[in-house]
Amino acid sequence: MSELPDDFKCTITNWEYIYSLCRDVSGEVRRDAFEPDVVVALARGGWFAGRCLCDFLGLDDLTSLKMEHYVGTAAKSGEPTVRYPMPEGSVEGKDVLIIDDIADTGGSIERAHEYVTDRDAGEVRTATLQLLQTSEFEPDYIGERLEDWTWVVYPWNFIEDMVDLIAGVMEKADAETFTADDVRYYLNEYHQIERIEMEIAQPNRLPEVLTEMERRDVVERAASGEWTLAE
Repeated sequence: MSELPDDFKCTITNWEYIYSLCRDVSGEVRRDAFEPDVVVALARGGWFAGRCLCDFLGLDDLTSLKMEHYVGTAAKSGEPTVRYPMPEGSVEGKDVLIIDDIADTGGSIERAHEYVTDRDAGEVRTATLQLLQTSEFEPDYIGERLEDWTWVVYPWNFIEDMVDLIAGVMEKADAETFTADDVRYYLNEYHQIERIEMEIAQPNRLPEVLTEMERRDVVERAASGEWTLAE
């Protein structure tokens, strides 16, 4: 989690809320009278949104572009690059809507716009479900603007992010073993994740995450109902 303070804020979301943002973005597209032929979803965060936009806009042409920027929860890896190119001819001569879940610096979606445009696409427009005020790139369509910087935990990568976050707070906390209540305390202490927020967004999932961390050898049982970081 380099380049960020130890106590960066996190926000946990659920499927219903994200689905509503997909609906909002599609509404903007329709009001703008833009009729894309194909949706390009940036992998992995844009996949759910891309499929929803196809449904809302009546499209059946959906493709994916894998951009590499984040290597873990809130850990950046420099300039975004194309990892897996799109199939040949997938956007040629077509009007394109590029969708991602969030724009932080805006680098990924800006690079995707350049990449798609260079492949002889027609009109290319961009959209994000959420836009952080730190972004230097302004997409054409935005579901929600976030004025305060936060790491957004999406429902499709809840376990992935929570494994990283919990391991991180265990490393920073002045303790050897942790109960589930201890984990909740430190998530709030370091990342402002309140218990009620997590239970509303992702109810009863902390035991699942801790079990998965044990399976991945990130933590190990210290006693009944207690965990410690694995050696």
